[in-house]
Amino acid sequence: MPRHQNTAAQRAREAQRRSGSKYTAALREADRGRAGTAAFSLRELLAECTTCPEWNGEHPEVDAEWAPRMFDSALLGGPVPHSTVLLLAGELAGDGLTAAVRMESRDAVRTVVLACAARRFELVLSQDNLVYELCRVPGCGRQPVAASLIPYCAEAHLTARSGEELAEMAWRWGNWRRDLARKPKAADTGDEGDALIAAAVAQGVFSAVVEQLLDGCFGDPGLIDEVCVTSEDAMTLRHAIDRERLLLTNRARAAATRIRVLRGGRCDCGGRLLLAPEADVPARSCSARCARAERQPA
Repeated sequence: MPRHQNTAAQRAREAQRRSGSKYTAALREADRGRAGTAAFSLRELLAECTTCPEWNGEHPEVDAEWAPRMFDSALLGGPVPHSTVLLLAGELAGDGLTAAVRMESRDAVRTVVLACAARRFELVLSQDNLVYELCRVPGCGRQPVAASLIPYCAEAHLTARSGEELAEMAWRWGNWRRDLARKPKAADTGDEGDALIAAAVAQGVFSAVVEQLLDGCFGDPGLIDEVCVTSEDAMTLRHAIDRERLLLTNRARAAATRIRVLRGGRCDCGGRLLLAPEADVPARSCSARCARAERQPA
């Protein structure tokens, strides 16, 4: 039996020959239940991309004039743009050619979702060079807050991370913002920092997360006099830290208010939700005691 003969693409072509149905519809039918396929290496995918003949089928999503150049991938169960696979390889370059890749899902000639280690990517099949990193939670179709630095979606899964994970992501994000700004006094934590703060408020770990954000963004406050050339520079940096801390605190209070409104202002025990984020109690709980009770298994 030839290699890869039982792929979804092969079955789709066989179904098309038998029934005369459109390739896309046949592929979608053949692809049902394909999630969780066996892993293959990045090297195998690149070899296929560079050696397989060009796919000459009619793309159902775009006119022929604008359709990307594609190859019929046995590993990915159907046609995929050459350039998109090469872009994916660039994203995974740090993992090496032996990195194990697994196809999580495929939507005919629209998208393919791939997983490699903890990372997940959506390949768009209607255009060249469109690869989106996805939230790391399997099955989630949302994009992460900040790719590998904050690799979970703000809408659902960032708030489910532990306090330790949030603090680690906060420091990494702040450090990246400091590198981007070139000068610590010009740094800020951005909208992504706000997403981390909102998650910290939900988890009751605001103090730890805000400190890690600020330390990453501006450096150790205890070393300000050593790293600054003049007292004026030191004063400017301290002012920048205080300004950012105030902004983050205000955003934390706004996030806590949103959670309280969604819960009708009441804890599960019936108590009123009044604690400020600085109390390091989840915004949905009226006290540390209620928060501990909620964490304990039933």
